[in-house]
Order: sequence, then structure tokens, then C-alpha cells
Amino acid sequence: MGRADWLRVLMVLLTICIVGSQSGCSLLVMANKMFLGDPKIKAQFKQRTGVDLIDEEKRVLVVCSTPEFLRTEHSAVGRDIIDGMYRRFRLHEIDCVNPSDVDGWLGRIGGVWDDASEIAQEFDTDYIIHIEIDEVAYLEENSPNFYRGNAHGMVSVYESRKTGAGRGAFLIFQHEYKSQYPIHYPMSSDNMSERTFAEKFNKRMADELARLFYDYRTSESVD
Repeated sequence: MGRADWLRVLMVLLTICIVGSQSGCSLLVMANKMFLGDPKIKAQFKQRTGVDLIDEEKRVLVVCSTPEFLRTEHSAVGRDIIDGMYRRFRLHEIDCVNPSDVDGWLGRIGGVWDDASEIAQEFDTDYIIHIEIDEVAYLEENSPNFYRGNAHGMVSVYESRKTGAGRGAFLIFQHEYKSQYPIHYPMSSDNMSERTFAEKFNKRMADELARLFYDYRTSESVD
């Protein structure tokens, strides 16, 4: 490739970067795909533990905890995250305990558990994924007429192993979770109801959290 060709490529990339900075990451992702293909991003869980849930045919269970004030203000958050992750896991062929089975057990014990070992003793699973959502907001700060989702929490994964007392749960992975959407500009409330936006943001959180556990292509993260 000659000097003139390289200059043309450079100008195209520069233009895409300028436009991309104004309209989000989609154009940048498409440009990356154009020049570099559509590479896979390795799952954070696999990078840090060496465990490939799909290839090793491991079984997981997902539970989600939220503070009392969140359960009061945004009661659907935990359920939306669990159901969304379950759907994504099934799509990517990760064996996952049905959330309905977990709900049944939680109902029998009053909805409260103190230690992941309680779950390990009750369910046939290799890993317990505990999602803790500490904060969720759907409105732009100081702007009630605009939406911008913000969330913060922690992901903890416990390995279920046999012990002298039956089965125990041992922490093997932790990841601080933060999410914001839209990133560049808030969304006007004229376009949709707060409930619809909340469902959209909750689904996005579920997708982001699920991606910690399987490889995905860069194009999958385009909004």
C-alpha cells in the first residue's frame, strides 16, 4: 500500500473517530470490524479463573440481592436481571438452574439466606453467581424530564465443593459493576415512559452482567 493509500485510510479513521465521539461507539465498532474483522472478547470470568463454563459444561445458579429501599422503589430490578441473565446463558449454551426453582426455595426459607453455602447444599450447581445491586437510578440527576440509567454493584462467584459437612461455597471471583446508559446524552422523557426506560436499562444490565461469563464479539455490544 502506497503513501497516498495510507493517508486515505488515516483520513477515513479520523473522520469515523470524530463522528463516533458525537454519536456513540457504534460507528467505531463498525470501523474496527471493517479493518480488523469481528474479534471475540474473552469473558472476564474465564480470564481470571481459567474456567470456561461452556467448554467444561459447568452449571451455574444466579441470585440477585438489592437493599430494602431499592426493593421498595424499583421492585423489578432483581427479577429483570435474573431472568435476563438466564435467557442470555441459555442462548450461549451455559447450563443454568431455572430461576423458578430458586424462587421456590427462597419462598420456603422466607426469602433470606446468609451464606452461599446454604445454596450449595440445596442445589446441584458448580458455581453460584451472586449479583449485588447497591444503587440504581433511571432519571438524569437534577433533570426529571430526562432519563439516564446509572447502576453500581458487585458480582461474586462461589465454587460449590464437597466438604466434610456436605457442600460448601468458596469465593473465587469478584468484580465491581458499574453501568451508565445512555453514555453521551440523556434521553428525553417525551420519547417513552419511565417504566419502559427502566425495563430497557434493566435488560442492558442483565446483558452486561451475563457477558462477564462468556466470550462475545465486539458487534454484540453495539446498542
